[in-house]
Amino acid sequence: MKALSRVFLAVVLGTAAWPVLAARQTAGQTATPPAAPTTETWQQFQGPEAETFLAKARIRSLKALGTGVTLPEKAELEMNGVRRFAVFKTIDVKNTGITQFAKGAAEANFQDSWQLEIPAYIIDRIIGLHMVPATVERTHLGKTGSLQWWVVSMMSEADRLKKQVTPKDQEAWTRVYLKMELFDQLIYNVDRHLNNILVTEEFDLRLIDHSRSFRAYRELKDAKKLPRFSRSLLEGIQKLEYQDLRKKVGRYLLDNQIRTLLSRRDAILALAKQLTAERGEAAVIYP
Repeated sequence: MKALSRVFLAVVLGTAAWPVLAARQTAGQTATPPAAPTTETWQQFQGPEAETFLAKARIRSLKALGTGVTLPEKAELEMNGVRRFAVFKTIDVKNTGITQFAKGAAEANFQDSWQLEIPAYIIDRIIGLHMVPATVERTHLGKTGSLQWWVVSMMSEADRLKKQVTPKDQEAWTRVYLKMELFDQLIYNVDRHLNNILVTEEFDLRLIDHSRSFRAYRELKDAKKLPRFSRSLLEGIQKLEYQDLRKKVGRYLLDNQIRTLLSRRDAILALAKQLTAERGEAAVIYP
């Protein structure tokens, strides 16, 4: 009996040790890959490091996203062992005269171009919005377009509304949304919709798809969308200067696009001043 007990104990101990031995044998060989990030700070998806990665990383593959009329492609990039995704857009439509759309709307001097994606990012950086992902010009296999950082988000605004996901801090959410509205009025974005507004887990916004912006109008598209203003953004848009913009975005924007942008900037500042005088600073201005 003692002999049998010793044999049984040896089998039990040996069996218990199998998982430990297996783990030791595979250590360093089949390590579990790190979980994908669920959020990014603006310092990660904007700035020199992100721009350099987009400009220099090898494009391993391109795959049609299958959504959007601009036919964007999802690019897999790799540099120094690091892999990330980006959006490659090559559409470049510029029409003179009147363009008639299927739904009955019409627009003069219609433009839908990858070239407008880049100044949208640059202007975001100047004014301190921190919502548009890094975007650079890139040529691949003979095609030139914009390459934009693939941002991490929780869902689109369309999905958030469909799923009835409500921010806990409604005032903070309203302020974030108003910052987006100011930006869209500033760049005269005619194509903001619920699927190109991306919502993070912290209920911040990431804004994509600006290829139909910078229309050459001096007036605001819809001043009623600006009942309140971020003080930091009002200060930020005052940093926009003609000569600096000519240097930074003159490759992508016509002179009248730059000048009308500055006219809209002045209109936003004038509106903020007017509403503050009428309603009081506390009711109109937030940080």
